[in-house]
This record gives sequence, C-alpha cells and structure tokens, in this order.
Amino acid sequence: MPRPRFSPVLPIAALLAAALAWSGARAQMPLVPAPAAPAITPRAPGARPGDRAAGFLLVIDPGHGGRDEGSKGPGVAEKEVTLKAAKLLGERLKRHEGITVLFTREDDTELTPVQRAAIANFNLASFFLSLQADASWRPGARGASILLSAPQRPPRVEGEPFEAVALRWQRGQNVHLAGSLRFAQELQTRFAAIPGAGKPPILTLPLQGLEGARMPAAYVSLGVISTPEEAARLRELDAENPYIVALEAEILRLAGLQPAAPRGQDAPPGPGQPSGRPDGPARQDKD
Repeated sequence: MPRPRFSPVLPIAALLAAALAWSGARAQMPLVPAPAAPAITPRAPGARPGDRAAGFLLVIDPGHGGRDEGSKGPGVAEKEVTLKAAKLLGERLKRHEGITVLFTREDDTELTPVQRAAIANFNLASFFLSLQADASWRPGARGASILLSAPQRPPRVEGEPFEAVALRWQRGQNVHLAGSLRFAQELQTRFAAIPGAGKPPILTLPLQGLEGARMPAAYVSLGVISTPEEAARLRELDAENPYIVALEAEILRLAGLQPAAPRGQDAPPGPGQPSGRPDGPARQDKD
C-alpha cells in the first residue's frame, strides 16, 4: 500500500518571503477606479451639507422618472406630467424674491425615494413638494388629491431603550405633520375654488417618498391620469393652469408673501363628483 503523502510545512522565513513578494506584486498592479456614483444634481449653488439658502427654499419633486413611468393614461405617462408641472410651477415661483426653488430632477432621471428626500435634507428645504398624478379603477374618477405621510408609532424592539424608539419617532414626518396639514388644508381650499374641480380629499398614509424628509412635506396629485378626460387635461398643462396658479399661491403663503386662502368660496362640485370625494382615487403606485 502506498504511503500517504503530506504537504511539507514551510519555515517562517519562507512564508514571510512569499508575503513580501505578493505585496510587491500588488503594488505594481494597475488600480481600477471605482464606478462613479449616480449624480444627484439638485443643490443650491455653492451649498455645503447643512447650508440653507436665504429666505424660503422649496424642493419640488416631479414623481417617477427614467424607467419608472408611473401611471399611464391615453397618450401620456405620469413622469411626463409631473416634470412639466414642476417646471411650470418653478418658473412662476422664481419670479418672486425671497423664494429659492430646487428640483429633484430636471430631466427624465430615475431616483430612489431616499435620493429625493436627501436633496431636500441636504439643502435644509423649508418644504418638500412631490407632484403626482393618480390612477383609479373607478370609471370616470377625476380631480386632484392631497396626501400626507403619517406612519404609526414604530414598535419597540425587545431590549431597545425607550429613548431610541422616541428618536425614531421624532425623525419621521410625524413631527412635521401640523405644518404639512396646514398646507394641505389651505391648498384644498384653493383647489376647491377652481370651477368644476370639487373639493379634493386630504389623505394620510405611510408614504415612503415623504418619510425621509426632515421638513413639512406633501404629495399633490393633479388629476386622475387613467381617465381619458383627465389625461387630456394633464397633457395640456400650461403656466396659467388653475392648479399651477393655486400651488403658486399656497407656496407664497408658506413663504409669508401672500395671505391665506379666502374661506367659504368653494366652487360647487363638478358633474358626478361628490363634494370632498371621501373615496378619492386610489393610486396604483407611489414613489
């Protein structure tokens, strides 16, 4: 029977020599640069983390983008509507002194919810406004809606200090809910004054796209893109669109440049549209 073969044990000196040789070889190997991280374009000129522009800084987030087209209607995708609306609103607001406007995207770019919120947080935005368009399974669904993020209190993990739970609670949108709700109520009044628009609902949901923002924030849907008539309206947005004008007026109020919306002037609901739309359009997706 053949004798078993054993690998020889190398002396310490040989091991050290091999290690030194390997280190020398590595030093001569070309370094391959790491792939560049995707650029997050929006930031105020010359801004550093934690800097805040003078006056009121609004970050407008056109929902979706890139491969994420959002909801679709006849001849139009949600990502196109939101980008167009954001640019129209931004151009109107830039005419006013004391307001700085930044966008999370200015072209057909795909961003994660974390990246969107990070842009607002980096610039210490005064308000984070995400523009959307609804989709609904209800035939004829129409009109705007306003959504706020109000997640439930996070559960306590076994053994976790109560202070840690409180910190996670405070870092969410909960601490900004009062400011977000005031915006939503004022905007609701302005939208309701648009002839035939009806009174848009205000919904509170745990929204990932808003939860990372460290300032008052809201999703504003400008219509139901899955309804052909609404899709046609959204395709034809322009600078004088009443929804864009109403958004401008409410941002000016937030910035202290315009009074609150007049009360008691709600226009009557549009045809087939119950006042307040308590069963407002259900979104098929969210950022």
